[in-house]
Amino acid sequence: MTTNDVIDEIVSGVGNLPELAQQAQDWAMGNLWWVAACALLVAVAVSSVQRLMSRSTLSNRTAFEVLPTNGFDPALEDVLRFAKQIARAQRSTSRWALPARGTAMRVRLMSVGGPLTLRVEGPARATTVLRHQGYAQCELRAVTGRESKPERPKIRLGVHNDGTSASTAAA
Repeated sequence: MTTNDVIDEIVSGVGNLPELAQQAQDWAMGNLWWVAACALLVAVAVSSVQRLMSRSTLSNRTAFEVLPTNGFDPALEDVLRFAKQIARAQRSTSRWALPARGTAMRVRLMSVGGPLTLRVEGPARATTVLRHQGYAQCELRAVTGRESKPERPKIRLGVHNDGTSASTAAA
């Protein structure tokens, strides 16, 4: 086969492109519902797999409380170091397949009948990174059992409606 033969085949192939494009368009329009159904099936499968993966990581979480001592006064670099530690903990658990929702780190300021505490929650895979104490003048305590799932705050707007206030309002 010579160079001229190759060039002639390329030119004839380029000449057939409009006809091939029309055939591809006709096939796509004739089978559009199959293509749409397959795309929908793939989207549902990917969504359900991501939901299952995030559900399993959300159910397996650990929490630590950072309890400050009386002389606790962190410098700016201590706060930045602690923030970097939390970011490193999330990076250590993040994988390309896991949704960000499942690997998220949560920092909560809480006061349940006592002094203000800082609670850091994350996936169980981040336990080793979270155990490294971020502040020098704080005690790190693992939260276990019922304490690890605090009740959601209830917001009540207006007057508390119980039986006595309803009867006095009606009178």
